[in-house]
Amino acid sequence: MSFHYELRFSAIGGQGIITAGTLLAESVVEYKNLYAIHSPRYTAQVRGGPTKVDVIIDEKPIYFPKTTDVDFYLSTSQRSFEAYFQDIKEGAIIVLDSNLVGEFNDPKYRIYRIPIIETAAKEIGNIVTVSTLSLAITAKLTGLITLEELEDFIPKKVPKGFEEINLKAVRVGYNIV
Repeated sequence: MSFHYELRFSAIGGQGIITAGTLLAESVVEYKNLYAIHSPRYTAQVRGGPTKVDVIIDEKPIYFPKTTDVDFYLSTSQRSFEAYFQDIKEGAIIVLDSNLVGEFNDPKYRIYRIPIIETAAKEIGNIVTVSTLSLAITAKLTGLITLEELEDFIPKKVPKGFEEINLKAVRVGYNIV
C-alpha cells in the first residue's frame, strides 16, 4: 500500500491559513522527498470570506488534485468549517479553534479543540503567526514533518526579521497539542 494523505485547512480570508497549507506542501517535498500539491480556494470576498486550502501528499506523482478522502481538517472559523466539511473520512483528525468554532462532537473523528487565534495573538504576540502555529499543530498531530525540520525550514520561508517569532510559533504549536 502506498502513502497518500489529504489535509484541509479552512478559515476566514486573511487569517493566514492558506500559507499554512503552502508551507506544509513545500516542507514535505523538501524534507521527505514526497510529492505534494496545495489547492487554495477563496470566495469573492477574499478578506473576511470563507477560504480553504486542500493539500495532498503522496509518494507518487499526483495527477488528480482534488481531495476525496480527507485525513486531517483544521478550521479557525465556524462558517468555513461548515462550508467545507465534506469528504472528511471516518477516523480523521479534526482541529477546531476552541474560541471560534462551536461545539462539534462526533465519535467518528479524533477532535482537538485549541485556541489557535488567541494563542497567536496573546502567547506568541503576533496574529500573523497563525500560519506557522497551525502548521506546527498539524505536524505534531500527523507526524508528516518533525519539529527539527520545521525549525530548519521556517526561517528560510518567512520575511526577514520575523524568523524568531515564527520559530516561537512553531515551538508553541508543537507543545500546545
